[in-house]
Amino acid sequence: QAHCLGAPHQWGPMAHKRPAMAVADGRIPLCVFAKPPAPGRAKTRLAAKVGDEAACTLAVAFIHDFLVTGAALAWALPVLATTEDGVEENAFPREAFPHWMPPKSVPRWLQPPGDLGAKIEGIVRRGLASSKAVICCGADSPGRPMRRFEAAREALCGAEAADAVIGPTEDGGYDILGLSTCPKGLLDGITWSAPTTCEETRQRFEERGMKVVMLDKWWDVDEVEDFPRLFELVGSEGGKQLAPATAEAVAKLGLA
Repeated sequence: QAHCLGAPHQWGPMAHKRPAMAVADGRIPLCVFAKPPAPGRAKTRLAAKVGDEAACTLAVAFIHDFLVTGAALAWALPVLATTEDGVEENAFPREAFPHWMPPKSVPRWLQPPGDLGAKIEGIVRRGLASSKAVICCGADSPGRPMRRFEAAREALCGAEAADAVIGPTEDGGYDILGLSTCPKGLLDGITWSAPTTCEETRQRFEERGMKVVMLDKWWDVDEVEDFPRLFELVGSEGGKQLAPATAEAVAKLGLA
């Protein structure tokens, strides 16, 4: 909850010859939190209005477009932070991956048990074991510009390095949360999926003495009321480049 398409830096026709990806090469894990999309499970609020199949098609497209963006960022290691049923190589449909990206080339990190805060903490600490920062992303914000991700990296790794970067969304949550430190219990007690989530998180970090950078607001697609902005995005030439699979899905489904 981004796609100025560039030449994929670590994938492509020769991708199968690359060794399994590790964070030790200096890249920053760019972790999208996503469970394997399936009709009846994916985007349930949207599904109530557009049907299970259409909602699932959109969920697959959102993941696809996130991976396109991650591949275009030379400093990023795209990671699927997923549920237990998502760790197997074939758990996600092939359409969730660009055709030039072998599914097995994308690391799957298992979300630990607990609420969303515990899951984020677990994923972040796994990444920080071998990287100087980790950026977590929601899967429901297609069309995020590359500069949004670049700003997150700069906030964490630039000359004025922060401890945390938050990308707020208009509904009070956030689509990006980047951390260079993650003490246990950092996110305990945060109210999730609420209009106060972003502000609670910012206050928590500042109470812990952490330096926080806030990005500009973005938006996500949770309800049919979010469709007009989505349709505007994918109806533009730039938007089709930013979110190609989403644009194709919207056209295929006849939603716009």
